[in-house]
Amino acid sequence: MHSTKIKEGDDREEMELNQIWRGCRKIQGAIFRYNFDICADLKQHDPCCSGFVSEPIFTAVLGKYRKVAGLSESELRDVTDYFQIRDGRVAYRQFCKVVCSETLHKTAKSDLATGLEWNDPWHVNVVPQPEDRRRLCLILLKIAQLCNIPLMPYFQDYELIAQNVGVVTVAHFSRVLHFMKIPLSESDFLLLLRRYMKDGYLVNYVAFLKHIDNIIAYLGEHHLLDNSHDIIKDFPGRLVDLELSQLPAIDGCKAVHPIFPDACSTPKKNRNQCDILFCIQNYIYKNQVRTSEFLECYDSLNVGSITKNQFERGLSNMGVGKYLTQREMSILLERYTDPVDINRVRWRNFADEIDTVFTIKNLEKMPQCVVESPLRHIQELPRPGAVPWESVSANVRDLCEDAMAKIKIRIRNRRLYLHPFFRSYDKLNSGHVRCNITKQIFRTNGILLSDPEQDSVLSRYGNELGFCYTKFLDDVDPAEYAMPALVTKQQLVECPPFARDNLDPEDVSEEVIVRILTNAKRQAVVKSVAVIEFMKDYDRHREGEILESDFKRALDNSSVIIKEEEANILCNIFRSPNRVSCIRYRDFCKALDEIFIQLDTNMGDQVVTAVPLLHLPNLDCVDCFLSFDERTICSQALMKLARKPDEISNLSQLFKDFDREQCGSITQNQFLRGITVRDMHVMLSSREFQAICKCFGVKKGMCMEFNYREFLKILDVLFATGQMKRNY
Repeated sequence: MHSTKIKEGDDREEMELNQIWRGCRKIQGAIFRYNFDICADLKQHDPCCSGFVSEPIFTAVLGKYRKVAGLSESELRDVTDYFQIRDGRVAYRQFCKVVCSETLHKTAKSDLATGLEWNDPWHVNVVPQPEDRRRLCLILLKIAQLCNIPLMPYFQDYELIAQNVGVVTVAHFSRVLHFMKIPLSESDFLLLLRRYMKDGYLVNYVAFLKHIDNIIAYLGEHHLLDNSHDIIKDFPGRLVDLELSQLPAIDGCKAVHPIFPDACSTPKKNRNQCDILFCIQNYIYKNQVRTSEFLECYDSLNVGSITKNQFERGLSNMGVGKYLTQREMSILLERYTDPVDINRVRWRNFADEIDTVFTIKNLEKMPQCVVESPLRHIQELPRPGAVPWESVSANVRDLCEDAMAKIKIRIRNRRLYLHPFFRSYDKLNSGHVRCNITKQIFRTNGILLSDPEQDSVLSRYGNELGFCYTKFLDDVDPAEYAMPALVTKQQLVECPPFARDNLDPEDVSEEVIVRILTNAKRQAVVKSVAVIEFMKDYDRHREGEILESDFKRALDNSSVIIKEEEANILCNIFRSPNRVSCIRYRDFCKALDEIFIQLDTNMGDQVVTAVPLLHLPNLDCVDCFLSFDERTICSQALMKLARKPDEISNLSQLFKDFDREQCGSITQNQFLRGITVRDMHVMLSSREFQAICKCFGVKKGMCMEFNYREFLKILDVLFATGQMKRNY
């Protein structure tokens, strides 16, 4: 190891270069993240441009950024002593070359400084059991057979946003496998994590993809696969085929049944048991009625059964009795009759079956179950008097579709907002108006339709209450742009400008262009925005070119937020050669799609095929990025907490009590209260608590919340794989 002398008689006479390099890396990472200029601050104290400043000045300038960079006092002294010459001055110019040259003058081939450079890029864990190693090889073989397109672009997209090098979170790793339709059971996924997990909560995808590529190359080299990427039948059998666990079977019993027939044109039919239950569930869901509260008062002994008269009285108090005939009431009584006493009704079975419209009983015992509330056939119950659209003739359907297309074009071109017109006639706020009022609103807004087209639209959205304008407007005009936002837009606070020696703009490299386009594509996909629709309005003559100011305005209107410098770079790239002040917006929209297309050349560079790569946006943000020290602290803290996973501490019940909206995130204060109740707060220091909150942080609006579901998953994974700290 290289070393250098400082002063004679000093206790720190031998100084390791690795410690100095560690301190310089911290300063370099802080410059990259916060974009401040240490070199300009040091040059202000060197008017003669000698390249040297005094030791107090150098220490004072670095001390100003010490907390931002995470430097300790000993590291600050080491860096100062390393660049100090014999007369006591410090060679700050050499220091600037070390920490600033890579950030300020980076090339297209330079890597991002994230603090992961000194880690092993091929880091894998040892699987001691031979049977587990054999099963791991079979799992990788099966994944290699299922992967028809490269997986690397999905992980590289995560790197551009989260600023990691070679690692992704467990949640994003699972999302990529699920997105690529690679089914894995829980035990197989845990075995993969045991092999490729790093720092307790990250996955080394570089080593994973390298092993997959090696397997694909081995199979192709030895001709073990046929044209359908299956192992050839005549192979002697040195590789054992492993069938991965199948997905759960789809329940095909939940079908949509017609409940209310056309009350206007057809006579009322007798409803069966399912129709009666669906009608009651629809009423219970719309009025938010607790069924058990109206029936349990008649069951004083809590035996679960009441008399038939009490059951009818409870339904009448609930408000359902007026919608049921005597025949339908007798069908209900026959369905829930107590087999022990035929004169009594088991009201608990009735309440449990009706409450399935809200949730499923014993849901806490089925953590993987996804509840749909309300069920689809309850949501799509037609009102009495509505025409069954499935039985309408094809001519009426085509006529209605043509009319709907005309209305959509008129609303989009004229920027019509029809909600106030319908609401002004809906005094009871029922979502319905009369049919003649609907025709009047169409004529007022210039929506000119023929009589057959109007009749087809009215027959599609009409029922016994009138014209259902809420459903009509949801289909033709969601009007998201006209709805006021509940939370005001956060004001962006710009950092103060720093003096730069080189005032010329940064060289636009391929890396910068790809990063800007990737950021724009991610925002457009996550927010479900069609950028070209916002730019077409400024192109009146459909020439494919708009003004530069209109181009930037359209980006802001489409919620694609980028910096001013990035917008100028895009304008310079897509500027029209004929008109300097105009931008070719169609080429820009094509570039957003082409950035995720891989070009493959075959047959001697004569045929070029484009393989589209679907975009998978990640849920992590830059604010959750952890430095090397923070990752180390977070890993140690998670190994401590892994001694008490959810099956021991039952933390999930506490967190679910705080999470009333069931969105999967709580505040940091609620997270601290939850671990305090289970006496787990004594395991963590304040720095470890802050590191865990930052690691599992999720940005909700203007504040950061804690993703407790991913936190509990990580604890279960560490406990299952045995990566926990037993003595601390």
